Amino acid sequence: KDDIIRVLQPLAAKGSLFTAGNRLIQTGIATIIVLEYSAFLPNTLMNLERIDSAVEYYLKSPTAVAVETGVPEISHEGYKKEELEKTILKFVFENRMCTSFALFSTQNSKLTNSLQQRT
Repeated sequence: KDDIIRVLQPLAAKGSLFTAGNRLIQTGIATIIVLEYSAFLPNTLMNLERIDSAVEYYLKSPTAVAVETGVPEISHEGYKKEELEKTILKFVFENRMCTSFALFSTQNSKLTNSLQQRT
């Protein structure tokens, strides 16, 4: 448990421009994106090595900038709980680092939505 926290620690949002709520949302979004990405890294690395590699990649990626700039916009909208959850999930989905998986998921999601509308 302590090892995973240590590896994910660089994702913790810092800075005085962020409220505690913004920091929590930003850290949560970054963690979800990194953990998903790490699942697609080669199995030749140990679990923590894959996560550490994913954290390093994330911190240097445009995704980190998108999360940092997107969170204040999400927070300022004043969403109710359910709307906030949906907005965060949509943001995570749109900013994945696993683009091939995201493309598959988008197509799969469209198919699922189409099938749900028929029933």
